[in-house]
Amino acid sequence: MHTIEFSHINFEELLQQYSKHFATKIKDNFFEIPTSIGKGYLKYIPLSNGLQVLIKDFILNDDITLQRLRVKEEFFILRLDEISLTVKDKKTNDEETKSSVLLANSAFDWIFLLKKHTHLRSINILFSKEWLHDFLDKERNIGYVKKYLSLKLATFNYESLDVEYKRLMYEILNCNEHTPFESLVVQNRVMLLIERFFSRIFIKINDTNFDLKVSEDDLQRLVKVEEELVKDYSVPPPGIPKLARMAAMSSSKLKIIFKDIYGLPIYQYFQKHRMNKAKAMLLSQKYTVKEVGLEIGYSNLSNFAKAFKKSFDQLPSDLLENKNV
Repeated sequence: MHTIEFSHINFEELLQQYSKHFATKIKDNFFEIPTSIGKGYLKYIPLSNGLQVLIKDFILNDDITLQRLRVKEEFFILRLDEISLTVKDKKTNDEETKSSVLLANSAFDWIFLLKKHTHLRSINILFSKEWLHDFLDKERNIGYVKKYLSLKLATFNYESLDVEYKRLMYEILNCNEHTPFESLVVQNRVMLLIERFFSRIFIKINDTNFDLKVSEDDLQRLVKVEEELVKDYSVPPPGIPKLARMAAMSSSKLKIIFKDIYGLPIYQYFQKHRMNKAKAMLLSQKYTVKEVGLEIGYSNLSNFAKAFKKSFDQLPSDLLENKNV
């Protein structure tokens, strides 16, 4: 299994990290997947309107774990993914296909496991916080869309790709250097994808009589609370009273709006991210179970194993190739 850990603020930097990991060269913003792990490519296209596009199309012949670490510089990635996994047995080669679109935020860690025989086709569109606000500010009466995004970007919200999403996605995938006005074609399709994504958010808000009762100040303070909550897993999380004082609100209000925004009660959120960190460390094959348990605050390995199994339905040792705990 290959584990690639990266932290980037643009796609050019991301390709450079892939290049360094696999000791291969990038040519004209094009990264070819090494034959040792699969076949295909990643291609970076900077657009004239300030957007960046990363096109992925590859098939794997080995398992890969991708882990993106959070960064302080805030940006967003609109991801359209189609994942096909060939399930081989003695009689047939069945193919399972899943597709999704989501808007991801650089302020959150992200881990993605791709199994052997997976075919990934993906369009990633990166834009800055300033670009997004400028884009939304050009529209009228969409202030609540910004607030909706402030809430929903705290968690991953997947939506299946429909026919129109797939049509635009494949027009980008099939575009190459032989296509007349390649960058212009890609930019056009990218803007149509962005228009479709935000239009569907607008429709969703209106269909559900959307009403946000959280102020901008509360949102900003809640971000600070979340950062404090997950900054160090080796020690117990701060108590609710301390977090409430940090947020300048009552404990009851904090618990209510934290769950509204982050989708889970405070300590369940802490535990979820704590276990995700443990899983990422184990998948890296750099640590023993004991080292991971201590890193996330478990001195008792039995308790760590129980908590991990509750989260992922498997023991921590199951993720270690050499099973050396």
